[in-house]
Amino acid sequence: MFTDREIFLFVICTVFYITLFIVVIQSNHRKIQLLQSRLDNIHAMQKMAVIEHRANDVNSIFASTVYQRIKQYLVTGQSMNEEDWAELTEVVNGVYNGFTDKLFSLYHMSNQDYHVSLLIKVRLQPKDIATLTAHSKESVASTRSRLYQKVFGKKGSTKDWDDFILSI
Repeated sequence: MFTDREIFLFVICTVFYITLFIVVIQSNHRKIQLLQSRLDNIHAMQKMAVIEHRANDVNSIFASTVYQRIKQYLVTGQSMNEEDWAELTEVVNGVYNGFTDKLFSLYHMSNQDYHVSLLIKVRLQPKDIATLTAHSKESVASTRSRLYQKVFGKKGSTKDWDDFILSI
């Protein structure tokens, strides 16, 4: 039949595979819980955005001095500087209460990720976002689809990310 050594190796391998199986199951369970928590936060953010949203507030962004400067930058092909980003952040957070905090609570974004999302929120087109961030249009598209996948845990289009940003 089987030698003691073969039985020992069989037991060791069985214990190893069972342990590995349990670790994988627990890891997947944690990932599912994290995604569910993110989705719950997203739904709460979207509900609050619907309650807080007022058309006059959106118009206040378009009337702001920083937005007017942005339009001028687009005419001249310039990118935004740090002061512009800070001012735009302040204006957007004033209109969409806690927009920045909501985004960073979902995913720790780079400056590029945040800037793209901020410009989507003020309804700029991808080619304009590329100009203002000094990146290519392809880089902006890649950022948008990557962010959707990071936040939602599934592949999505650039439009999916845009729709999400506009909904919060």
